[in-house]
Amino acid sequence: MTSTAASIWDRLAKHPWLTMTFAVFAQTWFCLSNRALWFSDEVRYANAYQNLVLNGKWMVLSLNGQPYPDKPPVYFWFLWLLDTVTPMDMPGVFFLGAALSGLFFLYGAYFLARSLNFDRSVSLASTLILLSTFFLVALFHYSRMDLMFAALIVVSHACLFRAFNEKTQGKWPLYAFLIAGVATLIKGPLAFIFPLLTSGIYLAWRGELKKLFTRQMGLGLLAMIGILLAWVAGVMLVEGPDFLLNTVLGKHVIQRATKTFHHRESFYYYFVAFPLAWLPWTLILFVAPIKRYLSIKTWGELWTTRKQAGPHAFLWIMFATIFIFLSSLSGKVLIYILPMFAPLALLTGAAMHSMNEERTNRFWMLVGGLWTVLGIGLILAGDLLPFPVPIRGMGIAATILLCGGAAIFLMRKYGSKAALLTTALAMIIWLYPVGLMVAPSLDDGMSTKRQAKIMSEFVDKGYVPYALKIYSGIFTYYAEHNFRETNHLPEFLEWTQNQDKVVLVIRERHWNDWKDHLPDFHIVDRQSIAGMMYLVAIKG
Repeated sequence: MTSTAASIWDRLAKHPWLTMTFAVFAQTWFCLSNRALWFSDEVRYANAYQNLVLNGKWMVLSLNGQPYPDKPPVYFWFLWLLDTVTPMDMPGVFFLGAALSGLFFLYGAYFLARSLNFDRSVSLASTLILLSTFFLVALFHYSRMDLMFAALIVVSHACLFRAFNEKTQGKWPLYAFLIAGVATLIKGPLAFIFPLLTSGIYLAWRGELKKLFTRQMGLGLLAMIGILLAWVAGVMLVEGPDFLLNTVLGKHVIQRATKTFHHRESFYYYFVAFPLAWLPWTLILFVAPIKRYLSIKTWGELWTTRKQAGPHAFLWIMFATIFIFLSSLSGKVLIYILPMFAPLALLTGAAMHSMNEERTNRFWMLVGGLWTVLGIGLILAGDLLPFPVPIRGMGIAATILLCGGAAIFLMRKYGSKAALLTTALAMIIWLYPVGLMVAPSLDDGMSTKRQAKIMSEFVDKGYVPYALKIYSGIFTYYAEHNFRETNHLPEFLEWTQNQDKVVLVIRERHWNDWKDHLPDFHIVDRQSIAGMMYLVAIKG
C-alpha cells in the first residue's frame, strides 16, 4: 500500500495544475445550480450584479436602487465575463464563480509554494491540505469575492519574495503591485497592506530593508496607484467627489478599520475562530515539538541566523503579520483569514514530510478521530440542530464522515502521503450528499427566495413594497422589485400614512416592539431565515 500511495502521489505531483483542476471540478460540478441563493451576501450580490448588467452600474455598484460602495466592482466584472462566455445563467453563474475562485486560490497557493522553492511533494501536500479543509471547501460553494481576493494577495506575496531573493528584482515588484491593485478593486486596501507589511517585516528581520525602496518597487507602486486612480476617477465621474471622500473612503474604509459600525469583535476573536476554521489541521499542534519551538536556544538560533532567513521565515512572518493586523482592526469577519491559509498549509505540509513515524501516527489518529466524532455527532444530534426545515441527507453525510474517519485511521500506518490522499478523497465523497441533498433542503431556512416571491405577488397586485429595519437589499433580487427601506418607525409611518396598499417585510422582534403603531397591518407570512424570523405584513 505504501508503494501504491507513493506512485499515485508522484503522478499527481508531476501534474499539479491538472490535479488541482480535477479536484475542484470533482468537488463542485454537481451543485453549480441546485439551490437558491442564501442570506445574506449571495442575495445582495445577486441584486448588485443584476443592476450592473441591466442598469449599467459598472463603476459603482447598486443595491436595491441605491449606490452600493461596500464592494469595488472587479469581481462582478468577472461574473459578467462568465455569464457572457459560458452557457450558465443566474444563479449558476454565481456558483461557477465561486468554484473558479476556489481553483484560483489553489493555483495561487501552489505558485507561492514553488516561488519559495518548496519541492513538488511539499507543494502537493499543501494543496491537498487546502482541499481537505472543511471551512475552505465550503466556500467553493458559496458565492463571495473573498477567495479570488485572497488568491491575488497570496500571488502578490509570492512575487515580492522572488523580487527580494533573486539576483535582481526584475519585473517581480511590478507584477506584485499590479496584482495587488486588481485585488484592491475586488475587496479593498488589505490587498496591498498585507504584502507590504509582510515584506517590510521580512526584510527588516534580514537586515535588508533597503530592498523595499528600490526603483523597481517604486515603479510597481506607481503602477498600482495608476490602477486605483483610474477607478477613483470613474467613481468621481459617476457619483461625484463628495461620495468618494465621505462614503467610499470615510465610511467604508477608514471607519470600518478604526470604529466599525458592524462586525465589532474583541481582540481575541481570531484566536478562537481561526483554530476552528483551520480544522482538521489545527490538530498538528498536539504533535508538534512545542517545547523546542519555545526554547531560548531555538530563538537564539533564529536571531543569529536571521540574515539567512528563507522560505519558512517568510511564511511564518506572512501568517503572523496578517493575524496580528486583523486582530488589531475594530471590525472582524471570519472570511478575512483566508490569506493565512496558504502559508499555514505550506508549513503544515513541510512538517508532515519531516515528522517521525510516532508523531505521524499520532497526528493521523487525531485527524481520523475528528472525522469520526463529527460523524457520530451528526448521527446522535442531527435532529437536534436548530434548523427550521427538515434536512435531507444528514444520515448519509454522517455515515461518510464515519467511513472517512475509519479510512484515515487505517491508512495512517502507511504514512502521511497515503493518509492525506485518503482525506482528500473522503472530502470529495462527503461533499456529494452535502451538495446534492443537505444544502438544497436548507433553502427555506437560508434563502429569502420564498418570501420575496410572496411579496412580488403583492406588488403585482398594486401593493407598494417596504422594508423596515432589515439588512438592506436581501429581498430585492428574488422579488424583482426595489424596496423602500428605513430603520426608523416614524419615517416609515410618514411614508405610508396616505397609502392604501402596502406590503412590508420586518423582523419579528421589531414587529413585537412596534405592532401597536401598525394597527392597519396584518401578518400574512412568517419565515425563519438564517436563524432570524421575518414577517410579511400587508395593509389594505
